[in-house]
Amino acid sequence: MRPTERLELRRGDVVWVNCEPSVGAEPKKLRSCVVVSNDVANRFGQVVTVVPTQRFTPERNGRAFMVDLRTPHSNLKAARIANASMVTTWDRARLVKREGQVTKATLARIDEALRLHLGLDEL
Repeated sequence: MRPTERLELRRGDVVWVNCEPSVGAEPKKLRSCVVVSNDVANRFGQVVTVVPTQRFTPERNGRAFMVDLRTPHSNLKAARIANASMVTTWDRARLVKREGQVTKATLARIDEALRLHLGLDEL
């Protein structure tokens, strides 16, 4: 993608994000991420909110804030897992390209993981 092109995004898309430079425990390097910001913000905004992904492992899959992205949960080729505890907002200039998409059911599981991580159901 050339810098003058604007990547069209929808909630649930998986995109490659250039996370460098990062600080401390922030996501590092070029990383695939699931777009979780709403479609109006994705169309008109200068920033995009995402949940970074990591390599799938059975241990990670057992954590409540992680969501399995392996087939049939997405159309990604690599075995990945979404880590809702690392929800991040990036400038659109960091977006490299679209990689795929998660299913609606998987996006609903990511929403639940975000609710848990952010404590949205607590009084």
